[in-house]
Amino acid sequence: MRWLVFFFAVLSCALFSEPLITQMTPQVVYENLEDKRALSGVLPVPSGEKENRISFSVSPFFYSGNFEGRTRTGWFVLSDPPWENFYLYENTPPLLSVLTEGSVGKFSFCMEIPFRNNYNYFYTSFLGNVPPLWKEPASADANFPYTAYGVYEGDSFYVVIGRSKIRWGSSEFPVAISDVSPCFNHFTFSTEGKIQYTFHLVSINPVLTEREWEKQSSFVPVNADPLSPYTEKVKTLAAHRLDFHFGENLRFGVGELTMIGGKYPDLFTVSPFAIWHNNYNEGCTNSMASFDFSWVPEKGFEIHGEFALDDLVGTTENESKPTACAFNVGVRRSFSTGSLKGVLSVEYALATKFVYNTFLPYLKFNNRFVYLTNLPSSRTIVDYPIGFAFGPDAKLLNVSFDLFKEDASLEADFFYLVKGPNTLYTEYPREEEGETQAFFGANLRGKIGHMNFSLFFSGSEFLAGLGVEFVF
Repeated sequence: MRWLVFFFAVLSCALFSEPLITQMTPQVVYENLEDKRALSGVLPVPSGEKENRISFSVSPFFYSGNFEGRTRTGWFVLSDPPWENFYLYENTPPLLSVLTEGSVGKFSFCMEIPFRNNYNYFYTSFLGNVPPLWKEPASADANFPYTAYGVYEGDSFYVVIGRSKIRWGSSEFPVAISDVSPCFNHFTFSTEGKIQYTFHLVSINPVLTEREWEKQSSFVPVNADPLSPYTEKVKTLAAHRLDFHFGENLRFGVGELTMIGGKYPDLFTVSPFAIWHNNYNEGCTNSMASFDFSWVPEKGFEIHGEFALDDLVGTTENESKPTACAFNVGVRRSFSTGSLKGVLSVEYALATKFVYNTFLPYLKFNNRFVYLTNLPSSRTIVDYPIGFAFGPDAKLLNVSFDLFKEDASLEADFFYLVKGPNTLYTEYPREEEGETQAFFGANLRGKIGHMNFSLFFSGSEFLAGLGVEFVF
């Protein structure tokens, strides 16, 4: 199994100025470090951009190498986890894209309509963002939009509703809520100030395979509600957090996430100011705590870390639910030479064998997508991790080197990944029997003018990508 390329097939997409900042780019990191400001604990945040316009981008991109994509096609078939395909499809820019933005007073909206190769054909027929119409009739990706939201900015708070990325923490590889998913369907409320409060309510696709539905509709977990199982076709993620800003250069955040499945959420399970873990709604909820910080002790230097606690077996608790957690820690250094700016970072992340997993399908920490393809007809189920990009039972050491200027950028990564056999599909709480694999690799990607490129090396694997980009 080839686990490596995820962060190293990431390509430069068309850069539009949008009402929201949804990704932590090297430019954002550099500006914060140079200004001696701690990095934000939650995205999205308003960008301050308010325009009424329509933007177009054209960005053909093609790959070459000895990579063979992994996917399964059929009618509601559970495909391979996206990290086995290195998140290549998700980070390939669309061939064509139309972005519409508008604002009325304090309200802004944004919607992007992309045209790209469909998920299955991308891996089985043609590694590129162009549907292979020259081979046979094939539909383009029909799952758009991935970006479609409205933003209301008050004097000391903001509200977002729609589709966009969400992430928690200042790390490159978050372990509570990461941005590896194409998008989340969410409602977000967040305040601004020295004590920042954020609340998310996220709807997740409740489609299950026959095997998963059999488990969800018949299994009663240990200590669960005696009237379990819960069988409503609904899955919801509720999350809230507090960020304490001790001056501009130090931020500490504490949060809680609860996955609610088989039951429609109510105020008992998603009260914005309750401690959900204390509700102990066994059978319909699965809670996780998170802690993270960003500290800039001096200009240009930052230390960050994050810890997510899924389950902790105490002296009086049943050991059928094993201790499960994940964490990361890292440092960054910004620098500049003339017009050339850069960021050097080192980060280590670890996810234990049972984190994000649990007894019932609806309570696992995954963001489920169903990729619809009409020609050929299929419904492919793909699960994106809500936390660490490689799921449970994984360790990662990553060193990145980013350079950028006005019309050019270069990003280099060196990584060491250890991936064990346990996944979200492992029968909880069993330890999977299988080989633990270790990989070392490197990747180079960049942009010069209108040209984008990507090169990846790991053992005998090689993948090269080349494309152009024009924005109107």
